[in-house]
Amino acid sequence: MELASMTLVNQVKKNKLVALVINPKAIESGELTRMYHLFCQYYEGHPFETFKKDLYEKEDVILLKDSRSKEIQGFSTILKVKITKDNKDYYGIYSGDTVVANEYWGSPALGIMFLKYLWMQKIKNPFRPLYWFLISKGYKTYLLMANNFVVHYPRYEENTKSHHQELMNSFYSKKFKESYHGKENLVIPSGDTCHLKSDVADIHCELLGLPRVKFFQEKNPKWQEGVELCCIAEMSIVMPAKYMLKKMIKGLFK
Repeated sequence: MELASMTLVNQVKKNKLVALVINPKAIESGELTRMYHLFCQYYEGHPFETFKKDLYEKEDVILLKDSRSKEIQGFSTILKVKITKDNKDYYGIYSGDTVVANEYWGSPALGIMFLKYLWMQKIKNPFRPLYWFLISKGYKTYLLMANNFVVHYPRYEENTKSHHQELMNSFYSKKFKESYHGKENLVIPSGDTCHLKSDVADIHCELLGLPRVKFFQEKNPKWQEGVELCCIAEMSIVMPAKYMLKKMIKGLFK
């Protein structure tokens, strides 16, 4: 999932996004072509047939459309996850391909809709843990999780707890098979693989002064080659309230 910090705020005000959740099979052929074209602006090494296959394996897609033109300007695919461990079922949401057109970087539309989606799943069983499974090709995706979820791993502040590591091992080993390396929490594909273009999420020297960016670089030094850091975060029922409060406080100090 790759999102930039709020660098184009003035342009975003002019180009507002609206988000909706639909079934992948409801996407029309023209929209599918647009999604792939958008994807290829930021990623390399991902054929159309592979892109389409990955899309249809998901259960839902968050589409981001320009409020005026109605053209697709971003998307994120979603898969519901069920893991059985020690005769107990655990549930989660896995994020697949995620792209937002750079003219809209800084828009909160995707973050708000995804958080709403998680919360809707959580309130169906409020006392049952719900996890977000995320693989990150770049530091921006990692920060989206690390900056907003209290319980998340891996993290620089502490070692991953055994329970969360076991859940990651259960899911990612099944999802990626031999490409998953549980000791390092990495998906290391063999041969040519999908990867970010060189100018999309470069880690400049000044960024390494940020502890979470430095941690990501240390944990996934070959991210430019398409290696992905496997992560897990836990959704709480009060998460949306904390998120909105954080946004409000941030807005007051602008």
